[in-house]
Amino acid sequence: MVYPEVAQAVGGGLSWLCYRNVTFSGGGMSLTVLTGAMTGDVATVTFDGCTWRDGAVLLLLGNTYAAVGSLNIVVTGNTFRDALLSPAGVFPPRTNITISGNRFTVTRLISRPGLDIWRPSCVAMNDLAISNDSAVVLSGNVFQTVTASSGAIHVLRSALRVSWHSLFAV
Repeated sequence: MVYPEVAQAVGGGLSWLCYRNVTFSGGGMSLTVLTGAMTGDVATVTFDGCTWRDGAVLLLLGNTYAAVGSLNIVVTGNTFRDALLSPAGVFPPRTNITISGNRFTVTRLISRPGLDIWRPSCVAMNDLAISNDSAVVLSGNVFQTVTASSGAIHVLRSALRVSWHSLFAV
């Protein structure tokens, strides 16, 4: 049986978004978290124990004009098997992105619209910018690449801007 491609955007009007133990599969499966559409004093996005495979993409899309006091994004305990995690865009002040305890395996190129990537990668950061008491922390992850041209983390364009009392740590 053939299933249609799925591209889903989530987060609009929410202050809390949680996916736990969900499997996302297939080259057409792209889940975009629209942080700019989230609301509240503290907005929280959690992906815990999920499986991403066979070309699925998780896009964490920042927007500096998000109507949130602070934004917490946690991606933990996930398995990315030939799938892509892509934090991108300009995140609002007081954003904390924690990517920890995940297992990444990549054997082929995983692409997504708007991402100019030419080699297999586990994590692709595209014009990622944080500032004003923000942090992006990647810790305790396991990366496995199979081909010589593969990369665990790929930074694109002017890709990473960290300023004003902020932190990027691997």
